[in-house]
Amino acid sequence: VGAAWVVVFLMYICFAQMAVLNVITGYFCQSAVEGAALDPELVAQKVLAAKRMYTDRITEIFNEIDVDGSGCITLHEFAEHLEDDHTKAYFDSLGLDASDVWTLFKLMDADSGHEIDLEEFTSGCLRLRGGATSLDL
Repeated sequence: VGAAWVVVFLMYICFAQMAVLNVITGYFCQSAVEGAALDPELVAQKVLAAKRMYTDRITEIFNEIDVDGSGCITLHEFAEHLEDDHTKAYFDSLGLDASDVWTLFKLMDADSGHEIDLEEFTSGCLRLRGGATSLDL
């Protein structure tokens, strides 16, 4: 047997060994990823991170709507900003239906003071995210 065939055979053995090791490594990595996805601690961290991001976006919207800097939003300020397509799109991206301004304002105004502060706005947006439930209406 020639020296060239020995080199070819050794390269084939090395290639096959690397392929097998690659498959085994891929299997273990996939198992680790699937196991981590089911970890309750990681799931809780992801939920809290998503809620924190959502709350930050809500605070940005609140500050954008509160043009006078009073720390409260009136129905007039709310309605005026919801006429803007950018603000409507922002509400839609958060999963809030802003088609009926008065009803949305009334649902967020927990103390019926005809003004919404940051706490009411944040809790109202979190509560009303997605479709409103019959309990809310």
